[in-house]
Amino acid sequence: MSNQPLTVWTGAVIEDWIDYNQHMSEGFYGLVFGFASDEYLLRMGFDEQYRAETKGAFYTVETHISFLDELALGTPLEVRTTVIGADPIRVHLFHQLVRTTDDVVAATQESLMLHVDTSIDRVAPMTEAVLAVSTADAAAHAGLVDPDDIGKVIRGPGSK
Repeated sequence: MSNQPLTVWTGAVIEDWIDYNQHMSEGFYGLVFGFASDEYLLRMGFDEQYRAETKGAFYTVETHISFLDELALGTPLEVRTTVIGADPIRVHLFHQLVRTTDDVVAATQESLMLHVDTSIDRVAPMTEAVLAVSTADAAAHAGLVDPDDIGKVIRGPGSK
């Protein structure tokens, strides 16, 4: 348990992720954040054995990505994850995609996942052991995320 964000994924921008502007294309930010969510779930104990024994799964039901800086080919990256909250059926994460050469946050993603019993395709409580990891991380991470960085909505032309 750490009172700092967890570094759950590291890598670098690959050629397939580069768009016509010679920057990482927006869809691949989501891919990297998905990798980070998967790594956090493994930390919780959500692995192949868990899925086989419990028929449990996590479904992402909502995300919000903020694009803050450009990423070029070969840029080394890491995702730092903060657990905003957890309860028996939900895990709420905040990911920061960091360019490690200068420690700049290039993007953030807020993600809400529900635990589902796949045998009945309904939301159901996760096991106590898995819940214990996420709630302990949430307690350790309390106050680490600026409230202005979560719960965002898009307010563009025509919004009220």
